[in-house]
Amino acid sequence: MRYLLLSAILFLGFTACKQSVKGKNGVTYKSAIEYNDYIINRQTSLMKKVLDYSKISNDDLDSAEKVLNQSVKDAEKMIDEIKGMPAYRGDSSLRDAAINSFTFYKEVFGKDYMDILNVRKKGKENITEEDVTEVDKIVEKISKEEEMLDKAFHKAQQDFADRHKMKLITNKTQKEIEKEFDKMDK
Repeated sequence: MRYLLLSAILFLGFTACKQSVKGKNGVTYKSAIEYNDYIINRQTSLMKKVLDYSKISNDDLDSAEKVLNQSVKDAEKMIDEIKGMPAYRGDSSLRDAAINSFTFYKEVFGKDYMDILNVRKKGKENITEEDVTEVDKIVEKISKEEEMLDKAFHKAQQDFADRHKMKLITNKTQKEIEKEFDKMDK
């Protein structure tokens, strides 16, 4: 009887470790990898929106404004989806870092990029030194905040991976996005 009870306890303990978690967003996460990937897929989508805006804003300011407005809505939806995620086995650090990061991008789309776009809409001949100074301040602010949040997000992801014995790899889409950002920086 004692062995049967011990076996039952071990079985329940093992299945508890493998149990999936379901969030308010209705999604079930069967593993730490699925939990991580849910967030990363949204992050990748958000970074594509940054690239789309950057490309379009070089040629068509009205279309760029539409991209920004849609990006704000998309970022808000992603934030809500991620807020609906449970802590993964008590670990909410990756989710919380993602919420901070996505909230930053939502604000950048809705305010900072829009402010820059409005300056550019004046036309080169009507842009003042004050406008240029203001745009420079906005770009510097975005860069500093983005760097800080990016580091915090990557640390949270690495810590999450370490705690849940995952190995992080860069996927093909992430590599392509990094190449595009590198091109823009040159």
